Order: sequence, then C-alpha cells, then structure tokens
Amino acid sequence: TSVLVWRQFDDTTGGLPLRATFDQLTSQPGGELFARLSPDGKWIVYSGEGAGNRDIYLQSVSGRTPINLTADSPADDEHPAFSPNGERIAFRSSRDGGGLFVMGRTGEAVRRVTREGFNPAWSPDGTELAYTTVATETKPQNAEQRGQLMVIAVNGGQPRALQNNVVLQNNAMLPSWSPRGLRIAFSGGVVSAAPGTNVLTLTPAGGDPVPVTQDAFLNWNPIWAPDGRHLYFVSNRGGSMNIWRLAIDEASGRTRGEPEPITTPAAF
Repeated sequence: TSVLVWRQFDDTTGGLPLRATFDQLTSQPGGELFARLSPDGKWIVYSGEGAGNRDIYLQSVSGRTPINLTADSPADDEHPAFSPNGERIAFRSSRDGGGLFVMGRTGEAVRRVTREGFNPAWSPDGTELAYTTVATETKPQNAEQRGQLMVIAVNGGQPRALQNNVVLQNNAMLPSWSPRGLRIAFSGGVVSAAPGTNVLTLTPAGGDPVPVTQDAFLNWNPIWAPDGRHLYFVSNRGGSMNIWRLAIDEASGRTRGEPEPITTPAAF
C-alpha cells in the first residue's frame, strides 16, 4: 500500500471534466495509511507498518525518506492530522491505555489530550479536535465500526457529544472540519431507507445532521476543499472505490449538483 498525491486542474467555465495527475510518494514495506498533507502542501504525515507496529511518519512531498516520529513508542500510533498552522500533529496512540495525543511537527513534546478517541480532526482555529469513539479502519464495509462524534479542546477538558439525532447515536466515522469552522462532515449510517454508508454534515454545536449523500452506495472519508466549496469523498458509486467530489454550501450543508468523479489509478 502506497500513498498517492494528486493535483487537480479544473475548468469551471468551459464545462470540461475534472482532470488530475498523480504521483506516488511512498514505497516502504508494509501498509501506509491515513495520510494527510500539511497546510502548505510540502509535507505528508501517515501511519506506517514497516517497523513491526504502526508508527507516525513525516515525509517531504519532494523527497522519499520518511522520518519515524514515534520510534520510541512500542505501541501502535496512527491517524495523524496536521494542525492548521502545520506546527503540531494530533494522533491516536494505544500507549498508556490509549487515547488522543498531540506532538510537535517533528515528534517532540508529546502530550495526552484524551483517554479515548480515533481519527482526530482539527478545528480551523486550532483550539479543538473532533473525533469518534470507535476505531475506523480503511474499509467502509466494516459497517459495525461506528462511534459517537465528539469534540474536545486541544488543551484538554471535558469532551462533548455532537449527535442529538437519535438515528445517528453511536453512528459516526472519520470527521472533517470545514475551513471556516461552520460544519463537521463525517461518514455515517442510514439516513433514509437506503442501506448505504453516507456522508453527512452538522454544526459544531450539534443539532440535526444534513445529508450530503443519501443513497445505497458506500460513501466514505469526507474531506473539505480549502475554500469550503466542495466536499471530496470516496465512493463505490462508479463500480469500484474511487474519489468523488460534490459542490456544497459550507454554511448550510446544502449540496449543489451531482457528484463528480476524480478517477485514481489505484484499484481501491
């Protein structure tokens, strides 16, 4: 398993289809999972299995030499996420009973934030983390892996649950905070009669979620565009798992138009 990065070229006025070019960034032994780009696009951070357990690796986009940031930890370290200024990394670790931790970009000053949590996502002002209470692996077919959607201050404190909708209790995965902090996108379960896994958004204050997709496909791992005008996600609506995007209003969560494919060279 390798990390790919893609660069998009978009003609919004000429009606041309989306075009993208792809570069392979990693080729280490074992799987390389949960990759994230730094805000300036110069670094990636990911969880790698090459050392026998999962560790957090930092690598330049223009280089091929990863730096193991958690080499001193015998526990599994995964789900890394850059802070908005790129200076800190939040991650999940099973060390000392498990939970969410924050460290400096080069692995220094590790400290605990919670004693629970998986897949942390930073608020755009860098003061809070959204997370879920159940681990999510890399395959949406594992539909039983759903947790409560929570938010906690990066400096610690009491976490708060966001889902007030009864249908979505204990039913959220892979959160992603919008660029202006107005909404949190996540993968969830049934929001209609359709049996698929769908993408939804809700405000950081909670309330009723707004569906982004509402169909029988597996819709997975939403990521906001930097300008908040599109939401990218993975879906099997084209036959195999691939990347799609959908125009969206960041303030209301209302979608605009139909999903557009961004076909990758990967089989999954």
